[in-house]
This record gives sequence, structure tokens and C-alpha cells, in this order.
Amino acid sequence: MASLRELQRSFAAALRDPAAPCPVAPAARVAIYRNNVVANFRGALESSFPVLRRRVGDEFFAQLAHRYHERFPSRSGDLHWAGRDFADFLAAHLADGEYAWLADLARLEWAREDSAVVALAPPVGAEALSGFLPEQLEHVRFTLQPSLRLVESPYPVFSVWLANQAENAPPVDQSRGSEQGMTLARADGVELARLEPDLFSYLSALARGSSLGEAMALTGLDGPRLTQVLGYAFGEELVAGLALAPTS
Repeated sequence: MASLRELQRSFAAALRDPAAPCPVAPAARVAIYRNNVVANFRGALESSFPVLRRRVGDEFFAQLAHRYHERFPSRSGDLHWAGRDFADFLAAHLADGEYAWLADLARLEWAREDSAVVALAPPVGAEALSGFLPEQLEHVRFTLQPSLRLVESPYPVFSVWLANQAENAPPVDQSRGSEQGMTLARADGVELARLEPDLFSYLSALARGSSLGEAMALTGLDGPRLTQVLGYAFGEELVAGLALAPTS
């Protein structure tokens, strides 16, 4: 007699493959479950990637969702995570074609979804820097908000996403080129914003663990611009902690 685990595995296999035998339920009933699984999976993707769906249309999106589901079936009871690999799938599936940019649009939409499920941390204000000696400031490391996601693309995906918050948005001119920005959880939802290249680079350096001075050297900011960048970081409540980096 098959164990419960074996029965569960056979049922799961039958949900993915119509040709797989299933001793648990008749084929017609399994087909109903299978259709529900596919529909729920596609619905989760539609919820996570609404702009991408709008740009490609329902029919093409359904085709992409079907092929993605074949390659990356859900492995979690929480369908929120169904789209975790969608951008990578699109990057491979659409590589070198006119729709290759859709992978980066998906990456941006997934960053937004990822930010949405991370709790807000209490922000730290600029006055916290006064707790360090002047000679220590260049060695201060920043802890940024845990929901902050930094995204860059050679395509204008931020412009595409922002334009498509309105119905019947026209296509965005791809010649606008590269863009970079962030997604961040706020008390009233998730913010998505474009960032200037030097601001993006500085925040990225901080996120990788560089100290204030190291990030300044990496990005080539001068003093006045550094003041503006730090003003933005603190003013937008991106900073969740400050600590002195160990020095030799």
C-alpha cells in the first residue's frame, strides 16, 4: 500500500503532467484540479506583473505564463512567490529579440512585489551623524531600509511603468535609453521612483556595505553633491541604521 507521502507525490505529479498516473482521484477530477492550479498560477502572475501584461496583451501574456509554469511550477503554498523567476525566464525566452526589454520590466515589477512584503524599519535622521567624531564620518556604514530595492536597466522601464498607471498609455520610446531607480515600502503602499545615476550609484555602494567615504570615492561625488545625496537619503527615510566600520 502506498504511503501518504507517495500518494501526495503522485497527485502533485498528475497536476503538472496529464500523462502521469494518479491513484488518488479519477482523471476527470484531477483535470479540474489541474485547470484550477494553472488558472491560479496565471492569476498570481497577472497580479504581480500588471504593466507587463498590459504591454503584451492578455493572449501573449497567457502564453508566457503557460511556458513559465511548465519550467517553473510553484513550489510554495504562497502564490505570491510564483513570479520569483519570471524575469529570468523572460530573459532567456526573449533573448536577442525585440521584446528582450520585457525581462527588465518584469524585474522592476518583481522588485516592487518584493518590497511590498518587507516590514518598514524605523528611519534614522541626519542628526544621527552628530554622534560620530568628524574624523570618523568617512568610516560610517549605512543600513538602508530592508524593503529598498535598487533596479537599473539599459531600457526605460521606469518610464514604461509610470506611464502605464493610466489606461491606454502609448508605447514609450525605447531610444530614451537606460534608467535606474528604486522601489520602497511606505506606510501607504510601495513607492517606485527614478533616481539620478550618481545618486543610484551611491546608494548601491552603501547597500553593498561601503562606508560613506568609500562610496564617495567609488562614485566620484564632490562635497556639495554628497551633501545633496545624503540629504535625499535621510529626507526620504532610506536610512535605518548607522555604525562605525572597523578600521585597521
